[in-house]
Amino acid sequence: MPELPDLAVMAKNLMKKLEGKIVKSLELHVSRKTVATEEELFGALVAQKVKSVTREGKELRIKIGNMMLGLHLMLHGELRIVDGDPPKFPIFHLNFGKESLYLTDFQNQARPILNPPESTVPDALDITQRQFAELLIKKKSDIKTVLLDQKSIRGIGNAYADEILYDASISPHSLANKVPANKLYRSMIDVLQDAIDKISKANPDYITGENREFMKIHLPKTDQTRNGETIIVDNKGSRKSYYVAGQKEYR
Repeated sequence: MPELPDLAVMAKNLMKKLEGKIVKSLELHVSRKTVATEEELFGALVAQKVKSVTREGKELRIKIGNMMLGLHLMLHGELRIVDGDPPKFPIFHLNFGKESLYLTDFQNQARPILNPPESTVPDALDITQRQFAELLIKKKSDIKTVLLDQKSIRGIGNAYADEILYDASISPHSLANKVPANKLYRSMIDVLQDAIDKISKANPDYITGENREFMKIHLPKTDQTRNGETIIVDNKGSRKSYYVAGQKEYR
């Protein structure tokens, strides 16, 4: 699943490609989980101009006219700008005339959302250090669970939670209300911002997929970090955690 850094770069690049374009038509190929019909989407978006593309947590938001279109990619959703034959597994597309923006997903889980509600949950790059510390002190679950909880803090997924905890030298099994919150906060901001910079430089046109080539610990295909540390892999349900013995456990 694309996480905050991927989506931040996608939003910036989509803005460059789509700003000012007018929606000529659209099609809702898969209506599963949508909160609006094709007719409602058509009436709200067609003949309107793209004003902005932003990221909100793990969603992309496209401001079209006076309406907001949310795009949630889920686990396997992808965005493609197509001039020609449509891609496989389309969920939804906006036609701008010569080109179309497609949302695809072979699992049919990704979805467009018309005028998604505003969230009161802080974003990982907007939360203050004080707010972060106040959040953690109330939590008795393990720290990785808190970082992944989109009702506590938005934008972080499994891979970047591992990277943040590794950077802070904190075990994912630590209790959230026991970890050094300020240290973890600094790692969170540094890791996420650094990832945005690396993805942007590696692929200036990036609008789909996940760039994980630079990661230090979330490395499913290797058993050691670049520093020669043995990577420990824990399974918790369908989620895997990657960490090393040197990450301190706070209880």
